[in-house]
Amino acid sequence: MEQKIKYIIKDYLENKISAKDLKILQEWVSVPENKKMFKEHLAEHYKSPLFDVDKAYDVFERRTGQDKNTKSKVIRIQPYLRYAAMLIITISMGYLVYHLNQQPTADLPINEVTLETDGGTYILDVSGQRSITSKNNEEVVATQNGETLSYNGNLESGEIVYNILNVPYGRTFEVELSDKTYVYLNAGSRLKYPAHFAPNVPREVFLEGEAYFKVTKNDESPFIVRANGASTEVFGTEFNVTSYSEDNETSIVLVEGSIGVFEEETRFDPEKHTKLVPNQMASISGKAPITITQVDVSGYIAWVDGQLIFKNEKFENIARKLQRHYNVIITNNNLALNEKRFTGRFDIETVEQILNTFQRTNPFNYRISNRQIIINP
Repeated sequence: MEQKIKYIIKDYLENKISAKDLKILQEWVSVPENKKMFKEHLAEHYKSPLFDVDKAYDVFERRTGQDKNTKSKVIRIQPYLRYAAMLIITISMGYLVYHLNQQPTADLPINEVTLETDGGTYILDVSGQRSITSKNNEEVVATQNGETLSYNGNLESGEIVYNILNVPYGRTFEVELSDKTYVYLNAGSRLKYPAHFAPNVPREVFLEGEAYFKVTKNDESPFIVRANGASTEVFGTEFNVTSYSEDNETSIVLVEGSIGVFEEETRFDPEKHTKLVPNQMASISGKAPITITQVDVSGYIAWVDGQLIFKNEKFENIARKLQRHYNVIITNNNLALNEKRFTGRFDIETVEQILNTFQRTNPFNYRISNRQIIINP
């Protein structure tokens, strides 16, 4: 059996394992001693100073449905009647980087998930559990369990108090809002939202970064996402929004259902604003009119399941995604490489393996020092 397991692990690492063998591996790893041995195989296979064995094991758990703390992630892309919408949003990193750079690292460490409340700033240990209380410590506002923060939906109505959840590079996190809307935050993201929503008024949240939303239906309180000047009102849908400051453009891609896209800080107006149909993308750049194009949306939701998918994408854009996903800094001195386009699908690979894959078609050199990657011609 030991020899067979070695071959099964090898097939898994080479991404050619069968469903039958994956189940065998899942059962074998359920034994604590075997889990430790499996992690050792992972570390030995990748041999990289940037390789995160725990993150690689998390990917394995998601593949086999073993992830207990984030079990909803395995089924998050499936439609459910209780939700009015499921969406992904990617917004500019500019303000988040500025905000973190202005704070003393002792108070707000950028390598930890943090929660800012009226009662202070909490560091959320993703391996632990804790209760978040109100300013006067009279009631529990939310409960953290691993990588999930769940808000109490039974709080008494009163003054609206905003919380801010900060997720650093190299991590993801999940929050269940007080209305039972689920938000999955990608690396380097920041979400501002009420600890509880007021009744019969729009539910507004503010995002910088990337997030996947599953919005609970409430006809009296529409759900609106504000993001870097672009607003999206949910009518029952899955969609993706991308808005990076360096690109000077915001794009909204509709996966399923219906959304309204508008630039003002008001509500959606069908007479003035734009509605999308599935597989359409709305692009907004400066004062130019909104343009609509047909797109393939699959690559926009891959990160939810720990994957990176690039489809004929410029290296300049890929480098920014690699920085967030792997928590590295990439300095590219090979400017011609920025315009080269690459296609690939990755999940358990290290950033080195991805760069080595790209080298096969467009030769370039790189070196790694700590968490910095320097690319040269």
